[in-house]
Amino acid sequence: MNQQSHMYSLVEQWKQSDLTKAAFSASKSLSYHQFNYWLKKYKKEMDSEQPKPDVSFFSVAENPIKEKKQSAPKLTERKTMRIDLPRGITITIY
Repeated sequence: MNQQSHMYSLVEQWKQSDLTKAAFSASKSLSYHQFNYWLKKYKKEMDSEQPKPDVSFFSVAENPIKEKKQSAPKLTERKTMRIDLPRGITITIY
């Protein structure tokens, strides 16, 4: 058994145990950092073996609610300017 398969089997044993990484690595006479190194390698390899989900596309439709288009500013008789914005907002400048 090579070192990689040995360490991967230890990672699988740890996953089955209720021990923390520190307690498990101490019980197997490994340094915590060494065990963590192999755990990261194991996870990276397992993630790369997982099939990636197919990318799906969906269409985006235009908002069906038609907003009132913004009109040009209107000049009133008293030399004021009124701007009507969507959603009922009105700006009046005297």
